Amino acid sequence: MKNITLLLCLILAFPYAAWGSDEHGHDEHDVHEKQQNKDEHGHDEHDEHDEHDEEGVRHAEIDADIAQRIGINTAEVTSGTIEKTIRAFAKVSVAPNNTANISARFPGVVTELYATLGDTVAKGANVAKVESNDSLQPYTIKAPIAGVIQAQYVNIGQTTDDKSLMLIVNHDVLWADVNIFPMDRSKVHVGQSATLHGNHQTFKGKISHLLPSTDAHAVTHARVKIDNQQGQFMPGDMLSVNIAVDEMPVPLLVVNGAIQEVDNQQVVFIKQGERYELRPITLGYSDDRYTQVISGLALGEQYVAENSYLIKADIEKSAAAHHH
Repeated sequence: MKNITLLLCLILAFPYAAWGSDEHGHDEHDVHEKQQNKDEHGHDEHDEHDEHDEEGVRHAEIDADIAQRIGINTAEVTSGTIEKTIRAFAKVSVAPNNTANISARFPGVVTELYATLGDTVAKGANVAKVESNDSLQPYTIKAPIAGVIQAQYVNIGQTTDDKSLMLIVNHDVLWADVNIFPMDRSKVHVGQSATLHGNHQTFKGKISHLLPSTDAHAVTHARVKIDNQQGQFMPGDMLSVNIAVDEMPVPLLVVNGAIQEVDNQQVVFIKQGERYELRPITLGYSDDRYTQVISGLALGEQYVAENSYLIKADIEKSAAAHHH
């Protein structure tokens, strides 16, 4: 009886020790089991959850029909050539044979104007009527070229004398007059590709002529013919120019539009079914179309070549949702 009484006193005096618990009421066996579980797997449940979340913001899942609808197109990682270029600048001018000053064949008085400043006229269209001073007979003046009336020098009732009546300019074909400095002169030749950039437009042409400078500056003028039927350039525009002077073979390359920046890394997006994985890459040389890939990709992998920014936006949206 005395032994039982002594045992009860000990239990009441040291309750936590009796139950094998720590100061916070956690069972030592449970703590040991959790720690053992963590050691076996390298992380606890919370760490595993974080890892899955991190994985979730480095890819996007996009249905194939939706990807096609929004223009997400892919290409294979291939080998190819990168153009070595030199940089220059150019000013756009009108091709000499695309301007026409209209004058009267016989002196007289202007009696009709069929077109005025700013009008577009076709080749052979009537632009004015003049009454001859000698015969007093009217005759019609026609446009020698198609184009826009850039200047008008007479009005109805005025005499023609020996002056021009109008200036017609055709902008369908323009010239880019490129300044080539002495250090680059030996690298530039007729027939080389030249890519023009300006007004948020790009045009790829070829060097048609090389002309020596007519002023005191030691530059050579290279001319690039511009097909301007869409009206993307105007005389007087200043353009930057990349002239291809050599080619370099590279084992791996991607189109420039595929490359995005995420977390200060250059990346592309690899297509695996309907999953688009973010892939960091190391880049080398580039030209107007392609960039060399030094590491991060393998030959034949499918990457997003067009509208890759849509994948980036989707991943950034997922990442923002994850952090909240």
